Amino acid sequence: MPADSFLGVRGLSKTFAGRPAIQNVTFSLERGRTLGLVGPSGSGKSTLALCLSFFETPTSGEIWLDGQNLCRLNRRQRSLMRADIQLIFQEPASSLNPRFTAAQIVTEPLLIRGIGTAQTRLLRASELMATVGLSPHALATPALEFSGGERQRLAIARALALQPKLLILDESFSGLDLSVEAQVSSLLLDLQQRHGLTYILISHDLALVWRLAGEIAVMDHGSIVEHAPVAGLLAGPQHPLTIELLNASLALSLDGAPA
Repeated sequence: MPADSFLGVRGLSKTFAGRPAIQNVTFSLERGRTLGLVGPSGSGKSTLALCLSFFETPTSGEIWLDGQNLCRLNRRQRSLMRADIQLIFQEPASSLNPRFTAAQIVTEPLLIRGIGTAQTRLLRASELMATVGLSPHALATPALEFSGGERQRLAIARALALQPKLLILDESFSGLDLSVEAQVSSLLLDLQQRHGLTYILISHDLALVWRLAGEIAVMDHGSIVEHAPVAGLLAGPQHPLTIELLNASLALSLDGAPA
């Protein structure tokens, strides 16, 4: 791994029932940068996200975060480490309890870890709501009363509660209309600038990846087949799948549809 790597993944593999879902994945990412992860459905992107956040335990390989090998931690140490890596799922409606109020959703990670008092947790929730562009006056509002874009902001606020170092967004823009997508994109860029957050952005929307990511990794059949800065990838894609994805994105643009 490069000496200045914030996130280093080396030889990471995950097997389910004897079948490899990801195999020998290796890449590094500097602090405060965004890696776009693209590839066809079933290529292993979401499995990689689950392994990086330890919702799934890798079969083999290493994950280094800020100089620490996470795969060598015991269960208790790994539980504490999870605060540093937050995964935002594709559908906020399904990942947020609809019966919970905004305050309950945002403060739940703090409550689970026994951080603060009820009063300080509520104050933190109010601050986070403002950070993501939601009114603190909506803290008592149930999740089901928020719009899709507002629920996505709520999911981001919840993910920020434990002050993570790495945010993984797994198709987190899916289903948002273009205006809301633009608002959430601007929010993420602003948060990255202000807090030095590092992102992994998983998306089928290559135009979105071009806007937000500094570098792109292309996955196919569980492996990374190409990894390069955005400008280099656009100027000279090397792998046939990368060329295919770029051509498909260009075709959508020419048809007047979102690329």
